[in-house]
Amino acid sequence: MTQPPDRIPNYKRFLLTGAFLGLAVGVWFGLREPGGPSYNQTVQYSMSTAVLFLGALGAFLGAGIAGLIAILLDRSGREK
Repeated sequence: MTQPPDRIPNYKRFLLTGAFLGLAVGVWFGLREPGGPSYNQTVQYSMSTAVLFLGALGAFLGAGIAGLIAILLDRSGREK
């Protein structure tokens, strides 16, 4: 009998999915109601700028976490 080929994760899909999910979480955080009594006095960025920065940060972190998960899945699927 032949062994089925090892399944390796599709890195592109992992990274794009992680980036999209991270972007969604970052935008959600950016659109939340700001907290704290002194927020209006210390705010330096507009809402759209905050959403952009947090969305980009979320996409970057999401892609990084998804990449680590893909690497771990790839290593766990290999024969010793």
